[in-house]
Amino acid sequence: MNRGAAIAIAAAPEIQAPACAKQTASRALRVLFAAGFRGDRKTGAGNAVISLAEALHRRGHTVEMLFVEDVPAAKRHGRALRLTFPWVVMRNISRRAAEFDVVVIHEPSAMAYVLSRQWNSSLPPCIVMSHGVEQRCWDLNAEKTTRSFKTRMLHPATELAQANYSLRHADAVVCLSSDDADYIERRLGVPASRIHRLTNGVDAEKFGKEWTPCAEPGLLFAGSWIPRKGKREFVQAFSELRRSHPKLRVTIVGSGLPADVVRADFAAADREAVDVRPNVSREELPALLARDQVFVLPSYFEGMPLTLLEAMAAGLPCVTTNICGMRDLITDGRDGFLIPPGDPSALARHIEALVGSDALRRRIGGAARATALRNTWEAAAIHWEPVLEKAVDARPRRFILQDGRWSDEISEDPGDRLTGVLLKLSEEVKRSPDGFREMEQWSDLGIAGRILDLGCGTGWKTAYLQRERSNSVVALDRDPRLLEFGRNTFGVKRLVEGDACGLAFPASSFDWVLAVEVVEHLPRPDLFLREVHRVLRPGGKLLLTTPNRLQYLRPWHPRWCYRALRGRLVLEPSHVREFSAREFEGLLPAGLQIERLSYRGMLCGRPFPIAIKSVPQPFRGWWAQGIEVVARKADA
Repeated sequence: MNRGAAIAIAAAPEIQAPACAKQTASRALRVLFAAGFRGDRKTGAGNAVISLAEALHRRGHTVEMLFVEDVPAAKRHGRALRLTFPWVVMRNISRRAAEFDVVVIHEPSAMAYVLSRQWNSSLPPCIVMSHGVEQRCWDLNAEKTTRSFKTRMLHPATELAQANYSLRHADAVVCLSSDDADYIERRLGVPASRIHRLTNGVDAEKFGKEWTPCAEPGLLFAGSWIPRKGKREFVQAFSELRRSHPKLRVTIVGSGLPADVVRADFAAADREAVDVRPNVSREELPALLARDQVFVLPSYFEGMPLTLLEAMAAGLPCVTTNICGMRDLITDGRDGFLIPPGDPSALARHIEALVGSDALRRRIGGAARATALRNTWEAAAIHWEPVLEKAVDARPRRFILQDGRWSDEISEDPGDRLTGVLLKLSEEVKRSPDGFREMEQWSDLGIAGRILDLGCGTGWKTAYLQRERSNSVVALDRDPRLLEFGRNTFGVKRLVEGDACGLAFPASSFDWVLAVEVVEHLPRPDLFLREVHRVLRPGGKLLLTTPNRLQYLRPWHPRWCYRALRGRLVLEPSHVREFSAREFEGLLPAGLQIERLSYRGMLCGRPFPIAIKSVPQPFRGWWAQGIEVVARKADA
């Protein structure tokens, strides 16, 4: 598998789909996962992100990933990476904004992008993923270590500030435990509608080897050997258990520390019973879990640990603490045991009950296995899909100029509203003796031959163009109500219902393509322009008009200027995105070159009308109402 992480200039390689892909999703999305840690399967968070991305890809989504090792400057940044990596993420996603439908960024690394999206709502929506809320971990002092003065000063100002801002301002938040979800809502003030509690998953095929009871079961501790994982309580409980079970042994895997360092924490008499595997590969882990043993995880703070899920999937009875994602996963006494954190006596008591009873281990382990196998990565991906789709479909709150209200204050469907406006304008064209006069402004362009009118509405432009018998005009729109009106009112015959981003016409079919006030309504303008380029013959031309986003930058109106800078102003609700001339030029595919770019309409924001042609050339692009582009396809 090629993770493909470098997002900078070249496109990142995508995850390769396995040969036995499972049932696909009904809607394929392009997703980027970014996280400020190493994409290493040996770590819980790294393995969780990679496994989830693979599961989403198996369901038909396009998934890319960005980890710290994919940032060339990461080694130079050192500890400053926590400050620089979020800005690297923001910069690179912004460069490739059109290539993603949604981005998922790990909690501490999302602030720069979330801040950027606050000012530019055209960037892909951001979901912040938390594997354990940083601020909550800090408040609980879950690390159980003495904090230096430097840590008390720098950590809140750097890590926590970024994490909290990300959670508060993301389009959606995904966390792994009900404790975290409650904390994010209560302590950080995030609305409950933006918080989603999802679970990690497990590879059922890899960890499905069920253990067989033996006369002398052992204990298994999997995870970093640090105070937060409850190592002190485990050492005390193990020492107590050894008094009544002198042959009891423990295997500690993934400690991250040398064996002699780990054994030094145990009593001298117990050290010979401690087996340490500092680093264990993903291939070795299933065999280790297949032994007859009790899994022990007395942590003070977790998200939803993968080691716990994998142990449960292997059929191991588990003893863990009644906190975080563990209490969401395990029902005490049914598929595991939950104890209070920091209680070595309770830990020893529950372990002893399991060690001393084959029947209890079988019952608890079987129930744990059934629970874990309901939480596969495929199931996790299915639960993620509605969250991803909701973020993609949600539109930012914008001020609608034509209504003088915010978008969430308008109950009317934007599509129905637009249809009503177009029908009303078409009625005026029909009644007016010179209703086609607007087409005369383009008479100097020589629009003739085979013509495609995209987003034609009721087809009144087509009706004008087909007056010339030598023209062959096809009009396309996605709304059948508008097309029916055009047939009955203007007598246009070649009206086609279809999607402008997926044209059913052969390549090189048309001499001209017209797209008058269309591109701003489309969620994928890049696809639209690629389709236009495809259906134009070599030397064919595109006429396109669209509102000018910079018309709102009125320094004499500070309130309007502020809203415009944040991308919060739009002419009407059906507009997905409006462009400046430079932004639009960046969308044109190679081979489609601008022949003419001019500005249309009036100077905006003045108490009396001023034609934009009366404004000096350097200022037209700033306050003109609209942009008009004539682009030509290169000759073959």
